[in-house]
Amino acid sequence: MRLTRALVTFAIVLGACATPATAPNPTPTVAVSAPAHYPLSVTDDRGKTLTLTSGPRRIVSLAPSATEIVFALGAGDRLVAVDDFSDFPAEVKAIPHIGGFRTSPETVVSYKPDLILAISSGNLPAQLDALSQPLFIFDPTDIDGVYRNIATVGTMLDRAEAAQKLVADMRARIDAVAKTAKTAATQPRVLHEVDSTNPAQLFVAGPHNFIDSMITIAGGVNVFGDATVKYPKVTPEQIVSRNPDVIVLADARFGATPEMVRARPGWSVIAAVKQNAIYPIDDNLVSRPGPRLVQGFEAYIRLIHPELFR
Repeated sequence: MRLTRALVTFAIVLGACATPATAPNPTPTVAVSAPAHYPLSVTDDRGKTLTLTSGPRRIVSLAPSATEIVFALGAGDRLVAVDDFSDFPAEVKAIPHIGGFRTSPETVVSYKPDLILAISSGNLPAQLDALSQPLFIFDPTDIDGVYRNIATVGTMLDRAEAAQKLVADMRARIDAVAKTAKTAATQPRVLHEVDSTNPAQLFVAGPHNFIDSMITIAGGVNVFGDATVKYPKVTPEQIVSRNPDVIVLADARFGATPEMVRARPGWSVIAAVKQNAIYPIDDNLVSRPGPRLVQGFEAYIRLIHPELFR
């Protein structure tokens, strides 16, 4: 089913589609307790502290975004296992893939990791914590959280300089998107569709996540930015009443098409449908809080403000 695949992909990346959007997560921090780089203590997005006595050499990644960060920092050779959804860069194909949601803690432990990078979804993090595994959890709520996670991984892997350069490049390119967006005459209302397998209850992007930040920075307004959860389930009637100017299909690779959207009962009155402003997007560029997220920002502004690029 498309629902299963789409939500698994999002959960692997983000942590939980139905997590209440309350206070922001703790800011990942780095505290070095000695002149030498190690021992090193870091605090993850749960607020839990992990202490590394030496540089990690055997890393297990349970999130595609974490896998991409490690490779981008030049440490891909340290990955001994990854989740089934890690498919970029091409070199990752040669690394053992150990499952998705059904990955067992015993399987992870069998690789003898000295660092596990993961997201907060499911029972696996708690099980790994119970086994006293070196676990670092990602759950960024905005683009600044992504920057911090990249910087923290860089510190853990003794790749701080590479991480600083990567973040600086991402920041410059995303700042350029923001600068361009400020020249637009309008702020279109945007619906970001995550999954439409159940046409009576569609998953969409809500507040307190980096997709919401992406919409805002690219010069749009998230029509469900006032929801009470990060990724709410909404009815077609709610979408019609919000009347988005632009519809972005992050579920395109699971079968959603502009033609299907136009054919949905009652949707012909929506501004985006009338204006034919329904756009597929590569969900890997907008759903993985890692280095390629910058490409998502650059693609997004072209969808929201095509008039700026004519």
